[in-house]
Amino acid sequence: MNKTIIELLFIVFPFVFNAQELSVELVNQKEFFSPGKVHSLVFKISNPYPYQVMATLKTKLPEQWLLASAHSDIDLTANETKIHIIPVNIPSFSAKGEHNFHLTINNKTNNQITNHSFFLNVNHVRKITISSLSSSNYVKAGNTISSLFIIKNEGNDMEEVMLKASKGAVIKGSAIVHIPAGKSEEVNVYQHTNVQQSHLSQNLIKLTAVTKNDSLQDVYAYYRTDVIPAFQANEDVYLRFPVKISTTYIARERNKDFQDAFQGEIYGKGSFNEQHTKQLEFRAVGPDRFGLTAFSQYEEYFINYTSNNFFVHLGDKVYSSSFLTEFARYGRGFELRKNINKLEIGGFYNNPRFFKDIKEEINVYAKINFDLKNNIRYGYLVKHMQNLKESHLQYLSGEATVFKSVTLQAEYSVSNIDSSKGSGWQLQGQANLKKLNASASYINTKPNFTGYFTNTRFFTSHINYRFSPKFSAHVNYQKDARNFERDTLYSAAPYRERLQLGLSYRYMRKGTVSIYNGIQKYEDRMEPKQFFYKEKFSRLELNHEIGFFGINFQSYFAETTNFLTNTTGNSSIYTTDFSYNIKGTSINLYTSYAQLNRYQTANQNLFLYGGRVNSFISSKINVSAFYQNTYYIEDYYADRNLFELSLNYKISPKQEINVISRYALSQQQIQNKDFALSVKYTLNLNIPVKKIKEYGSLQGNITNLGNTNTAGIKLHLGHQTAITDARGNFSFKNIIPDTYFLEIAPENLSFNDITDISIPAKISVTEGENYFNFGITQSASIKGQIILEYDNQGTDKENIIVEITSENDIYRKICDIKKPFDFTYLRPGNWQLKIYRNGLSKHWNIKADVFNFILEPGEEKEVTVEIIKHKREIKYLQKPMKVRYNTLKK
Repeated sequence: MNKTIIELLFIVFPFVFNAQELSVELVNQKEFFSPGKVHSLVFKISNPYPYQVMATLKTKLPEQWLLASAHSDIDLTANETKIHIIPVNIPSFSAKGEHNFHLTINNKTNNQITNHSFFLNVNHVRKITISSLSSSNYVKAGNTISSLFIIKNEGNDMEEVMLKASKGAVIKGSAIVHIPAGKSEEVNVYQHTNVQQSHLSQNLIKLTAVTKNDSLQDVYAYYRTDVIPAFQANEDVYLRFPVKISTTYIARERNKDFQDAFQGEIYGKGSFNEQHTKQLEFRAVGPDRFGLTAFSQYEEYFINYTSNNFFVHLGDKVYSSSFLTEFARYGRGFELRKNINKLEIGGFYNNPRFFKDIKEEINVYAKINFDLKNNIRYGYLVKHMQNLKESHLQYLSGEATVFKSVTLQAEYSVSNIDSSKGSGWQLQGQANLKKLNASASYINTKPNFTGYFTNTRFFTSHINYRFSPKFSAHVNYQKDARNFERDTLYSAAPYRERLQLGLSYRYMRKGTVSIYNGIQKYEDRMEPKQFFYKEKFSRLELNHEIGFFGINFQSYFAETTNFLTNTTGNSSIYTTDFSYNIKGTSINLYTSYAQLNRYQTANQNLFLYGGRVNSFISSKINVSAFYQNTYYIEDYYADRNLFELSLNYKISPKQEINVISRYALSQQQIQNKDFALSVKYTLNLNIPVKKIKEYGSLQGNITNLGNTNTAGIKLHLGHQTAITDARGNFSFKNIIPDTYFLEIAPENLSFNDITDISIPAKISVTEGENYFNFGITQSASIKGQIILEYDNQGTDKENIIVEITSENDIYRKICDIKKPFDFTYLRPGNWQLKIYRNGLSKHWNIKADVFNFILEPGEEKEVTVEIIKHKREIKYLQKPMKVRYNTLKK
């Protein structure tokens, strides 16, 4: 029996033994591989046999993947395990995700072949680049600038790209392109120039590439082109003072009562010297039409003069001494200010126009400016009241910068009227740190203080902290001042006390979502009160921009305590703003739906909607339209437009007309609506002050640098023309100092003639004599051929960028690697030719990518570019590699 079993084992064992295979494991199976690099695939190969085995490897790679080195045979001793590395070049355009890798092992010892499949994970890479390829260096005004850009997708996924050109430029073809991975797209951009342009200018064409959903940073490239005037304007040699003279017809209809009137205005502001250090400003508007319509003006007359160290103002303005004593008081008077090194002294006299309790006020002060950000100031203000009392106020204020990022402002004031004394103080601060931005302001004044604020405690603050580039937190608190002596020209805004906490998340570059919680109190300052409530609220806000479109959505939920009705209820508001902006036209649409318990009526439903359209139809015409059906009651302290049409038309460079028709609610009005019409004609004058320029001249010579002719050549400089004499001399006289382009009439040059400098040449002509010389020689050329190491069908769509540069010129071409290339009409001199891969497959190398040479007049230089198959040198370790594995189990 035992003998039979032993015989069976001897027969079966060889078959079982031969059924075993060489085991293969990909050690870095779970690794994510980056495209565009050479990666080492690490295999652990084990020999299960008790004898030596010789094996060869064969791989089947994903499409367009390459082995970085040839396979070598593997020699495994009995029961040996070896690490074998296969270097693989993964193309930059390989798609993200899993790719099949097949490995075949031929066991030569046992004549056994085994197949193994592995999945290799490729990372998702997104990258868009854009560069300017070529453009017009200069054009004549009235001609079209043409610029060529190239956009490359250096990622490994299809990209949808939206293109945006700078204002006035037009993209040829679609503004949305789809670029496969590893490919590029050429984009032509055009811009028309104005034939009426009378001065030399430099136009910039900028092309911006924006990926879908703005998921990548915008990339852009630009090119500047000189625009040469087609004709020269009559240059002004005088320093002029701009003055506007206008007359306005104003009409209003309210409750079937029609009124109209005229109002005139003269306004001027300008300098008396070329350095703009001495300026004069004046304005005269009258008669007073403020009560006629919401946009008619009160009369105003003033004149002021400013120099580096002196300021004087006479007439109407908003006068201010300090924040606490007299923050803003419109009136008629005069003001003086003088700087003497670091000392500043000044003061004003003011007769208030819209606050009848004060008859007049006089202020003087002295200020020491230690530097631009640190100063201290002392002042004395006297208010003569209508009741014949006098209020005397003194104030001390200063500003200081601490640690370069923190700024503090403070003021302390005291007042004395009769035997009553009062005081007040204020402190403000701003901090701008790396992650923290904060500001705060606090005011505290006593009941007997007779400044701008009385018996007031006002506090406002804002804190913003950025946890990361995408996540930030906000804290805001505001408590309005209650007792302040504002001008009676306008109604008072509602009193508000508000605390708000918020978090913001920027989910993409132009997309932010924010959530807020807080408490607020709103109170109408006017009687009878239209609202007085307190709310605990939550607010959600979304801001998002996609290309030319923008949207803002807000939802507001609150528990409202209504102090007018002594009730509590819920309030909610939903608001949406939509905007569209493109090429001089903007459209804004607005909707808001609210269920409110803030007013006399409980559960009041309000639906607001409207929009605005503004368009620059041409350089002379601008039209706009606005409509909103109604407003929230909280806004009734101000003028509110319900419907408005506006037209502004430039009749000529000196004349324009503006027409506005408006249907509006005046301040403090809830129901009574006004219709108003305004027609304004404006004349713009430039009054000569003094002559600031003298004429210049330009003389020069054209040198014969080759076998050519320099006599009888016609030259253009602005609107002037000159012709060279027999020796090549030319002259321009009576030129107004400015920057010009010197041009040559092309019909005067032979076919191969070329100037030794770039023409047109930019020349700055100054007063007196100016000189400019250049030469004419024979042009050179470059002819090139591209030689492949051996032809391959995979090169049909391959191309390179060839660039040649000299000291002043640069030219580029995209060249098929199977076709010759050339550059003609080149200036003799030093040139460099450089080859760029432009997405050339990494299977190929450019043997030499830079050539330097000197071109002689009339020479035709030949260049050979060799493209060879890419080779890599692999160095193997001579010593055995020990590999250890962690066998510990968690």
